[in-house]
Amino acid sequence: MSRVKGQKYKNNLELRQLIINCIAMGLTETESLEYLTQKGYTCTSRTYRTQKAIIRGRRQERLNQIASYEFIDSHLDAIDNLNNIKREMWLNYHIEQHPYKKTEILTQIANLEPYISEYYNLTKKIIQEHKEDKIKNIVNRELEVQ
Repeated sequence: MSRVKGQKYKNNLELRQLIINCIAMGLTETESLEYLTQKGYTCTSRTYRTQKAIIRGRRQERLNQIASYEFIDSHLDAIDNLNNIKREMWLNYHIEQHPYKKTEILTQIANLEPYISEYYNLTKKIIQEHKEDKIKNIVNRELEVQ
């Protein structure tokens, strides 16, 4: 994320992301300015406070973005990871020769199943909510046209 000296930030997004990191780490203003400098971004205290205020003011917008996009991506990644783990466990089961170790692998596969099932149940809820949101948006657009 380094930048050439004197070059403007890309719509301040790079700087804001670094400031979000500072907030998450609980850094003081002085520590934050030092952190930004280490990352190749120099800014004044005033700029830091202004950007931090903008970030705090856009919390709801950020939550909406997470709920709309990042949550779904994270959800799908978790399902893919669990399925990959399960697939690897089955490969290890078939390779393993020792009966006790095979039983251990089967136990671990069985322990994984509730997590996978819960993600699939949650997926159904997400799909249903997405459909309801689409219907609401269509109805709202039609009401705006009238």
